[in-house]
Amino acid sequence: MIKKIEQENDVVLSGNIKPADMRDLRARGAIHQLKMSGSPTLTVKLAQALPTLQSVEQLWLWCDVTRKALHHVIKTPGLRVLDILSIKGPGRLEAFADAKRLEIFRANLYLTEEDVAEALQAPSLLELGIQNASLSPRIIAMMLAHPRLEVLDLEATEFDDTMAATLSASQKIHALDLGATKITGPGLAHLCRMTQLKSLDLWATQVTIADLDLLTGLPHLEYLFLGNFEDMPSFDAAELIPKLEALASLKNIWLDGIRLDEEQAARLRARIARVNITCA
Repeated sequence: MIKKIEQENDVVLSGNIKPADMRDLRARGAIHQLKMSGSPTLTVKLAQALPTLQSVEQLWLWCDVTRKALHHVIKTPGLRVLDILSIKGPGRLEAFADAKRLEIFRANLYLTEEDVAEALQAPSLLELGIQNASLSPRIIAMMLAHPRLEVLDLEATEFDDTMAATLSASQKIHALDLGATKITGPGLAHLCRMTQLKSLDLWATQVTIADLDLLTGLPHLEYLFLGNFEDMPSFDAAELIPKLEALASLKNIWLDGIRLDEEQAARLRARIARVNITCA
């Protein structure tokens, strides 16, 4: 086990974390950020110490966490950000309604539909990241009904055009990550009714080059992520660049697996403040 302090109130625990290490955290008072990694699984025995701490604003659990352990994790005082590598084991999540300060929750592996429904009970939730989670029209309706939700990461879920039609009624959600989902052109047309959108990830979807014309209906769009998996068909740069140049508010673009020559890249960088181009 390795323990170090990054800043006065930031703590990193890694390796073979023991209950005694967790108990030692009490003496540190209010913790701004606590990162735990390298432990095979955060069990109930370890997690029980978290509610006894003075407060932890940001908790990063880069390890497996059992659902039973999460019952204790979510009761950590002062918790505003909770980021978990993966949730495992039997049972259901509980007590999110009591996490009054929780604004950001990300858990990117193995969430069930009921897990997501429970997470949406957090009353102050602003950002929800649920990559690879089970998704349904019922959950989309719950997202739409949440009073504060603004940012959604739905990468690699079953999000499709029908769900897009429902979600498009939102006037609050301004950032959507839909990489590797089932959305196509008709779904994008629905989402472009969300004129408040500032950030959109369409990586590895079935949205076509022609469908990108729809993005001109998003007057506040600042960030866009496009591309595809390695060795999969992607957009032609010569066709793509004029469509990107037509997006007046675009400030940040990530193109993954889209090949641009030096002249094309320079043309984009002359128009867009931040251009990230990645290729295999």
